[in-house]
Amino acid sequence: MRPEYQKVRPLVFLHRVPSPLFDRLVAEVATARLPLFPYPVEAQDPFALFPCLAPLGLAGAVLAEALPLPKDLAPSLSLEAEAREAGLLDLVVPRVGGLMGQYTEGVALERFLSAHFPGARGLWLGPLRPSLAPFLRPLGQVSVVASSFAEGDSFLARLPERARGHVALRPEEARALSLKVDLLLYAGGRLSLDVLQPFHALVALALVEKGVWERVQVVYPPEDLLIFRVRAVLEGLGYPL
Repeated sequence: MRPEYQKVRPLVFLHRVPSPLFDRLVAEVATARLPLFPYPVEAQDPFALFPCLAPLGLAGAVLAEALPLPKDLAPSLSLEAEAREAGLLDLVVPRVGGLMGQYTEGVALERFLSAHFPGARGLWLGPLRPSLAPFLRPLGQVSVVASSFAEGDSFLARLPERARGHVALRPEEARALSLKVDLLLYAGGRLSLDVLQPFHALVALALVEKGVWERVQVVYPPEDLLIFRVRAVLEGLGYPL
């Protein structure tokens, strides 16, 4: 059935603090004229709201921030492979017989890297996010700057063996690695200008200072990843763009 002839259903957006994801989601829904009505709800315990999705006729629930999976999954909650692999979910959709949990942030990152940097050599900077490590697989090799070898090695272990690079602990090791990579993946925190090279592309999962833009070839800000995440959300709801 064509979207314009479908009944408009509410889509709840659960957040703890305001998120730019909501505005982007609303814009995409309006542009594509989808039968969805996104509205924000501040929620401290989203899991308590999930059983209400189907009875209230909601299209689903989008979480601004992914949640760890509960230790005991409810029998009515199934998980897509990406959510199970990451141990997180950020989208819950009513299905026949229960709910389906998905992890769109990981899917979005993987699709972004596949589109822009297939086979590239990357260096992860900032706080390690092990849940995102499996979604770096489009890259040819991934290295990390970590506070301990065990922490960095654990992160790389979540990647395919062919893509596991090196762990840098000291600033001089990070600088040496930065000369051998094409792509920097910045996850937040202090960013040393010493690792930035004019030939680098930088994918920012967190905001970067304007001065960084002048030190590298190109910066992909968080807004660029938001586009891919919104599309992953809409696809999970049954509206691929």
